[in-house]
Amino acid sequence: MLGGHCKKLAPVWDELADKVEAESPEDGILLAKVDCTKEKAVCNRFKVRGYPTLLYFAERSMFRYSGARDVDSLAAFATGGYKESKGEDVPAPPSWFDEKVKEIRKMLDSNEQIKMIADDFQHIVQMRKNAAVVLVAIGLVVGLLMGCVLGGSGGTKTTLRKSKKA
Repeated sequence: MLGGHCKKLAPVWDELADKVEAESPEDGILLAKVDCTKEKAVCNRFKVRGYPTLLYFAERSMFRYSGARDVDSLAAFATGGYKESKGEDVPAPPSWFDEKVKEIRKMLDSNEQIKMIADDFQHIVQMRKNAAVVLVAIGLVVGLLMGCVLGGSGGTKTTLRKSKKA
């Protein structure tokens, strides 16, 4: 569902795509649209708060466009005008670990005790990364010790015989 400003920009955006492709094909400029009602993770990553938000990515930076919403102004920005504005660091995508934590949180949200433990663990991971490493290391050591005590005591013995040299 597009708002009024997005609907007004849509034909301008399409015309801009045609203009950039026709006039500056060597620049390799790509235009994209993102529907924040469907792609919430993308919009959260790039801190999209108002609509439409226009972002330009070049030279390993992100540039927010706040100028006029006409084809010529947008084309001028995309073909070099962005260099006059201050670029921001491109936010990193969520890590595999962050994604798994979100999945587990969704599964466990119905259990209050587990929810409290998960909240504590997430706080430790976010705020005290060294403590998280220590907790994982302690868990690893305890697991290895338990494995040795419970599973390593009864096994087959292998003996080696030395051969006599004549």
